[in-house]
Amino acid sequence: MFLSKLKYLKKQKLSKNQKSGRNNSGRITVRRRGGGHKRSIRIINWTGELKNSLLIGVSYNPIKSGMLFQFINKESGEIFYQPATSKFSLLEGLNLNDSSNSDHFREPLSNFNIGDFCSHIGSSKINYIKASGSVGKVLQRYTWIKNYMLIVLPSGEQKLFLKTQSAVKGANLGNTKLFEKLKMAGRSRWLSKRPSVRGVAMNPVDHPHGGGEGKTSGGRPSVSKWGRLTKNVKTRKTKRALWQIFSRKKK
Repeated sequence: MFLSKLKYLKKQKLSKNQKSGRNNSGRITVRRRGGGHKRSIRIINWTGELKNSLLIGVSYNPIKSGMLFQFINKESGEIFYQPATSKFSLLEGLNLNDSSNSDHFREPLSNFNIGDFCSHIGSSKINYIKASGSVGKVLQRYTWIKNYMLIVLPSGEQKLFLKTQSAVKGANLGNTKLFEKLKMAGRSRWLSKRPSVRGVAMNPVDHPHGGGEGKTSGGRPSVSKWGRLTKNVKTRKTKRALWQIFSRKKK
């Protein structure tokens, strides 16, 4: 009955134009990109209610590492996507009719207790803990700064978040496809990955490591194609609100 309305699935997908690593003027801004299979973007309903909804399966997300849940509203027949977390499973909670499950998929951090697992903190633009298999944990509900909570990130860093920010309970489900061996070069091309050429194999006009007689190691510390150091260099932006960071990640 409900599965006969799968035509709504097409309305929740948009075709993604392949940029091939180029900007609007055609210049290469991201190297080693191009080609690949056609992809469709899943439209995620971040504020969708789960009342009178049915979990019909797990969907693959072609542009991110995490998986997606497919829900269908039994009244309207609309199908929507949500990030796949341990909040629900395919073995239990398929029919979400209980009053306890009638809330939104995302909840404010003020509803979380100490020790609760959380993911997808923030909004659709700035989002923390969204990679496959990643999870955060609430350490303190009441901190030395009013209306802020202390949460440990997957990197081990402890950061302050506003209690009014929304998050999803549970950890992100793992994606076993991330650990599969591609086994052939063609599968990399399906994923829009082009071959990467080493700098020492180029000519000196193309890369700082290029040139030389015979096989060389570059003759200098590792740098990018434009001469910037690539190892032991801090890349974190300092203009952000670093006062929110309580403890740095441990090395």
